[in-house]
Amino acid sequence: MPTRRLDDRIRELCDKAGAAANSPHPDDGHLESILQQLLSAIHEKVERIRALAARKLLQPTEAEGTPQKDRRAG
Repeated sequence: MPTRRLDDRIRELCDKAGAAANSPHPDDGHLESILQQLLSAIHEKVERIRALAARKLLQPTEAEGTPQKDRRAG
């Protein structure tokens, strides 16, 4: 699932959770289900961000990929 769709899903679940919590006749089972889905979606988003950060931070730069000359005085 592309990131944008996941972000949209998180927003939608937040809206549903708010509506369920503020309804005149709240159904705790329904709210619990929405919150579990929201927790799962947020966890997925965090994992995606973690993987993206790891790829960016651990990616060797051009300078790191080439051998360095020995700079010792001698």
